[in-house]
Amino acid sequence: MISRLLWHLAKARRLKQILPKSVKRPLRRFLPLRIYDPLRWLAEDPYADVEEVSTYPARVNVRLGIIKEFTRLHSNYIGACRELGVPYTVLDISGPDWIGVVENSGCDAFLVWPSGLLTAWKQMYDDRLKIMVDELGKIIYPTYDELWVWESKRRMHYWLKANNIPHPRTWVFYNRFEAMEFAESAELPIVYKADLGATAMGVRILRNSSKAKRLINRCFKKGIVRKGGDKRDKQWGSVLFQEYLLNVTEWRILRLGNSYFGHQKLKRGDFHSGSGETGWYDPPKKLLDFARNVTEKGGFTSMDLDIFETIDGRYLINELQSLFGSHLPYQMLVNDKPGRYIYEPLSDRWIFEQGVFCRNASCNLRVEALLEVLGKPLRL
Repeated sequence: MISRLLWHLAKARRLKQILPKSVKRPLRRFLPLRIYDPLRWLAEDPYADVEEVSTYPARVNVRLGIIKEFTRLHSNYIGACRELGVPYTVLDISGPDWIGVVENSGCDAFLVWPSGLLTAWKQMYDDRLKIMVDELGKIIYPTYDELWVWESKRRMHYWLKANNIPHPRTWVFYNRFEAMEFAESAELPIVYKADLGATAMGVRILRNSSKAKRLINRCFKKGIVRKGGDKRDKQWGSVLFQEYLLNVTEWRILRLGNSYFGHQKLKRGDFHSGSGETGWYDPPKKLLDFARNVTEKGGFTSMDLDIFETIDGRYLINELQSLFGSHLPYQMLVNDKPGRYIYEPLSDRWIFEQGVFCRNASCNLRVEALLEVLGKPLRL
């Protein structure tokens, strides 16, 4: 009875307004995740009631498939397509007949935002998107290579190391005894990072070897549940450590198509990530060059590069995320004006263009970038 009532409230997208915190908190505590969270996600989706196959007049002769995501992050693509006048069809690839769904969709390419909330969901998207690209010959955006390093600290480290891209020293262990030996001699403090986890939810700073050893034992025995994660979703069997860097500045540089944005992630407590504090500073052109070189090496055009700037002026990649939180419609202010940078190769210079470009969690730019890939650029 309660879940049915909540479903109707959520379907009307009024759950947040109708239920006071005094009611929502007990519901969150006592209702299972499988009931409460899907209702909350639905209630918070501004496009929950719009058509899943667009019927409005098209501004471009192409139809994009929007792959449905469990927590409804795909709605950002719906909003972008509707604002830009691009035809779309929403597709669910989580069922057993998913290949037929893709093959019979009539879509020219696919917009994807895989879920990183649960390991099982992340693996499902990893597996099925790989088949879509390599076996079915489909075009997805962001590309599979970009998504392969997304929400995996291990994969990101391997890619950075293999391509000689500067980043903090990192150690990955699959053997508990080797990890214990490392903890005995490691320079402290040291940073532990869960493989899956955003906004510092899976990050801990370890300041003595005894805590490091206890964490290692847990990683190889009971497993680790990241903060805010499902208690059944344990990361087990490996451990990743990263060197602790003192007195660094962290920049967030975004590349979306050929647009670049930058701002500082200000520190709160021990962490820059997840602090919610932003420094709206004009990024140095040397930093933009560094970000461009990294993304060009990977062929990445939808990428967030969280970059440490050390006190001696070095740039180190801390995180690579092809999909990222982008709640404001702008991601850079230069002299208090929103805008973006465009690299002009002929003159080898950066051009600032004023405007608001990051609507719908920056998905407008992703849609435009995919249309460029298809040779169907949108003339705005």
